[in-house]
Amino acid sequence: MVGILGRARQFDAINKLLEQMVKDGCHPNIVTYNRLIHSYGRANYLKEALDVFHQMQEVGCEPDRVTYCTLIDIHAKAGFLDVAMSLYERMQEAGLSPDTYSYSVIINCLGKAGHLAAAHRVFCEMVDQGCVPNLVTYNIMITLQTKARNYQTALKLYRDMQTAGFEPDTVTYSIVMEVLGHCGYLEEAEAVFAEMKRKNCVPDERVYGLLVDLWGKAGNVERAWEWYQAMLHAGLRPNVPTCNSLLSAFLRMHQLADAYNLLQSMVALGLNPSLQTYTLLLSCCTEAQSSYDMGFRCKLMAITGHPAHAFLLSMPQAGPDGQNVRDHVSKFLDLMHSEDRESKRGLVDAVVDFLHKSGLKEEAGSVWEVAAIRNVYPDAVKQKSSSYWLINLHVMSDGTAVTALSRTLAWFRRQMLISGISPSRIDIVTGWGRRSRITGSSLVRQSVQELLNMFSFPFFMENGNSGCFVGCGEPLSKWLVQSYVERMHLL
Repeated sequence: MVGILGRARQFDAINKLLEQMVKDGCHPNIVTYNRLIHSYGRANYLKEALDVFHQMQEVGCEPDRVTYCTLIDIHAKAGFLDVAMSLYERMQEAGLSPDTYSYSVIINCLGKAGHLAAAHRVFCEMVDQGCVPNLVTYNIMITLQTKARNYQTALKLYRDMQTAGFEPDTVTYSIVMEVLGHCGYLEEAEAVFAEMKRKNCVPDERVYGLLVDLWGKAGNVERAWEWYQAMLHAGLRPNVPTCNSLLSAFLRMHQLADAYNLLQSMVALGLNPSLQTYTLLLSCCTEAQSSYDMGFRCKLMAITGHPAHAFLLSMPQAGPDGQNVRDHVSKFLDLMHSEDRESKRGLVDAVVDFLHKSGLKEEAGSVWEVAAIRNVYPDAVKQKSSSYWLINLHVMSDGTAVTALSRTLAWFRRQMLISGISPSRIDIVTGWGRRSRITGSSLVRQSVQELLNMFSFPFFMENGNSGCFVGCGEPLSKWLVQSYVERMHLL
């Protein structure tokens, strides 16, 4: 019952049920607590999950391996990797040796944090401890290497897995097809699809969706459409991510009529457009070249019926301190709390970029401030040492990057005036930017450099790294005290 109510997110009902359970003389045990932690975790109520973890210990119910693994997994997926690793250490201190599942969760956690070498060390430790990796473990390792774009390493792991006697499953085949697609070998990816069918491994919606996505990203909308049709002919119902992939391809090629028809067919199929669907359309709206274009693209956003559209339409004009906008954004993020952080980050990026380019820069700044406080961009601002800071903008669009940078520098100024301590060094990383068209061309870098030049920020490039601007020492301190630093985002 706890599990059923948890999946329905009926937590008030769960609490009443637990009270009744105790009244009936049936006290919660480890299974009850684990199910409750899992239910809170699925709904992204991390604080409540940890509260249950502490509560069970207070009543003398010791957490087991499942408890720790569940908590590690939900925190890792939410991006709180430091908490996940701390729980892993506590599990070991409690004398609970990891099993295959535990190791797989930790490897996944480290990999998502970008610590691939550490993830590989844990994988080797797992083997050394006599804990045999299973198909899931190999799939995780291959996925991590794929996301890190270490495609040859991913393919080697795929071969090692087969040598170890594991037959690929649908997940494995999907990953390998993705690797080949990212390497530009789309025909080879289709050959893997054919092999998959020969071995009687039935392709599901995700496999077809992957091929739609790969061909769409390669700019071949016709081939993407053919695979979409093949999915329908196979008797499969497309899911929302697959429709989003095809929608993205249509939007990139400015095939707005096709995008309109696809959205209508999604609604007809009973598919609810997701936050990612709306984000794609909002980004497309930002690039509108005429009022007619803007009107049609707004019509596409309205078709989704997504709460994000109501949020944007009801965005208030910023008051004297912007608090009304921040309250509006906070309420919306509360509504969207169960969405994964990457989806929320994508929407915030599109909203800030749209507002900035529409001239609503005070509103854009307020949206960014709430997103920063709510950990939507956990890696945007990092303290590398006591007075050395890193501002990472490379995952943002250019409008968001400029807004984030100006508001962060304004925050540094306020902190410096309060404490009297100035950062000794600030690194501003732009990379190639989220909207880069070709390697070496970054709208983020260009926009950031224009902002820094406009306000005479005392930067230099270290070791010829043109994607990183560095400010340090006395010139930085003198610059930060300037009053215009507080209002940079408006210009």
